[in-house]
Amino acid sequence: MVSEGRTTSPAEFRTVDISADPGGLIRFLDVANTVSGLRAAKDALMEQLALGRARAAVDVGCGAGGDVAEMARLMPDGTHVSGLDASETMIAEARRRTASLGTRVSLRIGDAADLPYDDQAFDACRTATVLQHVPAPERVISEMARVTRPGGRVGVLEFDQETLFLDHPDPETTRIIVDAFAGAMVQGRIGRQLPRLFQAAGLTDISVTPRVILANAQFLRTLLDDHVARLQGWGVLTGQDASRWWAELEAWAQAGGFAGGVIVFVVTASRPS
Repeated sequence: MVSEGRTTSPAEFRTVDISADPGGLIRFLDVANTVSGLRAAKDALMEQLALGRARAAVDVGCGAGGDVAEMARLMPDGTHVSGLDASETMIAEARRRTASLGTRVSLRIGDAADLPYDDQAFDACRTATVLQHVPAPERVISEMARVTRPGGRVGVLEFDQETLFLDHPDPETTRIIVDAFAGAMVQGRIGRQLPRLFQAAGLTDISVTPRVILANAQFLRTLLDDHVARLQGWGVLTGQDASRWWAELEAWAQAGGFAGGVIVFVVTASRPS
């Protein structure tokens, strides 16, 4: 069971097990999954994977296991879902959350860039919001293609963090924060790169669906709070700058009409027969 407390920066997902608050990262995932636009994008990814016809599927970077459970729900009886994550913390939580599914689900710790599965083991292979944290996303997509059967489906959902936007009366400070946030990710522009990486992996019938995910000011604070604090620690912003920026954001949000969000890419393809 995860503990109560603050949520943590998504930039820390690449080092969950040594994070000061790994439970906070799990809570962040839970909060993010309540954003309706992201949920709709994940539903679109699931639909394009044709899970209703799949006998075996895998979620690469399965996190706390919520999407593994959803995959099992969408697949026919007698089928199997595998989940893999680099984090012991995430796999432990995923096992807790999927325990009721019994042998329909198997979870293991592993490297997305070196998947511990046989060639052509799955009818569907997906990953979501993982590639922004890895140094070699092209290797991960190549591995996903390798473990997918001919005619099977490969799908990725990824943010393009450089498209993050929010309405704020201080555009200069806002730009500093937004640009630095994208730069804090290992792959801050991965969303727009997916079609090219899919093609390089030999996948065909590539479908690209960009979606604008709208978020309220409260979620954006969850997303950016730790990041703004780090900018203060680095001397990029003063404490006064940060306090004023947050106060103005909240005031504009309370006045109504606030807009903020980011573009997420849903990219799916087939492994050639």
